[in-house]
Amino acid sequence: MNDSDRRYLAAATARIEQLLGARGAGPLRPEGLTGELQHFAEHFDALLETLTALRRLSIALANGDLAHEPPPGAHLLDPLKQLQSSLLHLTWQTQQVALGDLGQHVDFLGAFSDAFNQMIQALREKRVAEEKIRYLSEHDVLTGLHNRAFFEAELERLSTGSAYPVSLIIADLDGLKRINDELGHHVGDLLIQKAAQVIQSGLGSEGVLARLGGDEFAIILPEADQVAAAEIIARIRLNEAKVNRKDTVFTIAVSLGAGTAFASSALQQALRQADQAMYEDKARRKGLGGIDARR
Repeated sequence: MNDSDRRYLAAATARIEQLLGARGAGPLRPEGLTGELQHFAEHFDALLETLTALRRLSIALANGDLAHEPPPGAHLLDPLKQLQSSLLHLTWQTQQVALGDLGQHVDFLGAFSDAFNQMIQALREKRVAEEKIRYLSEHDVLTGLHNRAFFEAELERLSTGSAYPVSLIIADLDGLKRINDELGHHVGDLLIQKAAQVIQSGLGSEGVLARLGGDEFAIILPEADQVAAAEIIARIRLNEAKVNRKDTVFTIAVSLGAGTAFASSALQQALRQADQAMYEDKARRKGLGGIDARR
């Protein structure tokens, strides 16, 4: 062992102490060593370079720097590279969750995966609960139709829109009070549901149908004039007759009236016009013997 060997071993020991002290330790690049020690020194320098790269990657990951590029071919870094890849994918998944995609699932980070998946499940349950609350706030529980709150919100939206003319149809189920008094509210509820189906089938996919409460329904027909509204009423009448031919025990009788607004300022007037027309229709058919005096 010559002096160069001794100096090298001392320097190599210092490098090891630096590493053990969590400090960086660059390669020594020694010269003039004996043959066997020179061979060791070359491999030791390669180890020091790899450990330096390992330290830099560890610090980058600890600081959240997932864009750090480790050197290729350093297999000692493979576990951290795998962790970096997993964190990059997890970051993308988290971004997808932020965009509303709750179908994400993690199964490559052990206990962290369990925590992430539990969070996703909690978010799914929260979304379902919110959707249920939103649905109930806009829909009638008995019929599944939109409710008065939704109807009024739609009128408010139309008051600032341009889908004119807008026609409104008011429908009122005849005889509900007598049914409730004589047969009970459970039968009355079935009659309300049946009336909702009759009106919805006659309306089809056009417009918005809402139950305003009790035995009263309303239809909003954007971009529909009096002729279009009359056609809808005729279809409801045809569907009513068809249903009543099949069921002669609990027949449906619906009074209908329409009003048309050609500007947003006339919406409330059209609503009153539809309501008045409905009562006139009820009185007319009652006088003709088409319905019983059951209100």
